[in-house]
Amino acid sequence: MLGFVNVLEEILVKETYHQIDELRPEIQPKVRVAEVVAYALNRLPPLFATSMSGWHYQYAYAVNELQPQISQLVRQGIKTVLFGDPLHDVTPLPNHLFTNSAGVLYQLSQILGRKHLRWRDVPVLVEAITTRSTYATKINNQTIIQSEEETVLQDASYLSRHTQSLLSGSKRFREKRIAQQKEQESTQQSLCLYDASLCVIQGQVNYGSSSWALEKKVKDAAEMEYRALQSYTLQAQLGLVNVLDHLIFRAMEKIMKPELYNQINQAEVAAYALNRLPPMYATSDRGFKHLRQKVVNEFARELVAAVRTGVMKVLQVSYTDVPPIYAYQFEKEYTQSMQVLRKFFNREDVSLNNIVPIVQDLILSKSA
Repeated sequence: MLGFVNVLEEILVKETYHQIDELRPEIQPKVRVAEVVAYALNRLPPLFATSMSGWHYQYAYAVNELQPQISQLVRQGIKTVLFGDPLHDVTPLPNHLFTNSAGVLYQLSQILGRKHLRWRDVPVLVEAITTRSTYATKINNQTIIQSEEETVLQDASYLSRHTQSLLSGSKRFREKRIAQQKEQESTQQSLCLYDASLCVIQGQVNYGSSSWALEKKVKDAAEMEYRALQSYTLQAQLGLVNVLDHLIFRAMEKIMKPELYNQINQAEVAAYALNRLPPMYATSDRGFKHLRQKVVNEFARELVAAVRTGVMKVLQVSYTDVPPIYAYQFEKEYTQSMQVLRKFFNREDVSLNNIVPIVQDLILSKSA
């Protein structure tokens, strides 16, 4: 479950690319972004968030209070990467560390050649591969198109009735179909999803004083969704992991009874604990093993204590009315898409562990 995010990751990536652009052209390719970002993350206070309000708060704090420190650490990180130990380990992290919904989505985007791919689009693309041996830009004049922003399903009329019936169970798919018929209603739904402050009782939207204000809200919402998708798959893109993530969830499983573990807001517990433990990001296999062993030897008690406290805090507060971060929507799309893919392939064993080779085999068989 990836219902939390460290807002510093996005900020540091942006700052790193900005400073790389200021370097001499011949030096720029020598800087590995992931190493610079990990260097800075491990020296800054973690700023994890699980809700949109928390995200905005943490982001504002980082920009307003930590920006000088962020710029300095990125500068130091670049120097360390360029002039540090020439024998430092560059062995990439093992693939299994990215076998989660975000990491597998990024892998699928690479093999499908689709920029800004979302889970909601995967079943449609898989059927497109099945019906056509190559990626055509048009299928019966109504197709899946690749825009600057994302993979977009314009119309699903060409799909088989079976797949249409499966997809119709997806909330996101229904919203897409409604949007084709009622553009204004779709805009209202999007605004409610992206900015809860615009929504009032009975789902109506307060548009503000002008159409310009509405247009700006829609544009800002689209930009925010794009940034959220980039952040969602960022670690897989860079080859970067937080060593503590898996250990936090293992600690939760051991501390809590199964019924409580399945009912509690795990993302809130994880974010609480991660914000109170030293950050530990790794970009190499050796670095990952070193930091993991360090946690076991030096921070095991602190980790368990942070998780225990997090559980108690979360049990005392209701989060049902708090709009979650966008990753929550991406996770819902993942769950729905996997159900569709299992039925499409007629295989109940389709999972994160095998969906990538299954799609690869499908592409090879259709291109042969």
